[in-house]
Amino acid sequence: FTRAGLVARATMQNAGMVAGLGVNPAWVYMGTFAYGSALAGLGGAMMAPLTGVVPTLGLAFIAKIFITVIVGGPVILLGTTTAGSVLGLVESLVSYASTPIYGQVAMLAFAIVLLRLLPQGISGFWRRGV
Repeated sequence: FTRAGLVARATMQNAGMVAGLGVNPAWVYMGTFAYGSALAGLGGAMMAPLTGVVPTLGLAFIAKIFITVIVGGPVILLGTTTAGSVLGLVESLVSYASTPIYGQVAMLAFAIVLLRLLPQGISGFWRRGV
């Protein structure tokens, strides 16, 4: 773990405590935003020559990403990864058995059922220790 990573995580947990220890939380927020933006820009710059860029490039994925993040729950990495794997598996299996439209409908239906059973998402299930 790096010092910058620990400071960023501490600021996310308790900005007042970090400010009391002499670190400016506003600078930490700006720095992490700039770093994340730079990584996103680098990823886009690397993919642009391979796929081409149009203004509506991400519209096909917005709904799936939103559903995956909501179903994942509060634990960012573990929940989102698990939700993406489960929802992707459901969509792929149903798409293989029938059509891609039914696969997307099955993914949405599975996400709704999963959120009714686990209101805090998949990672909320682990967080409670149930």
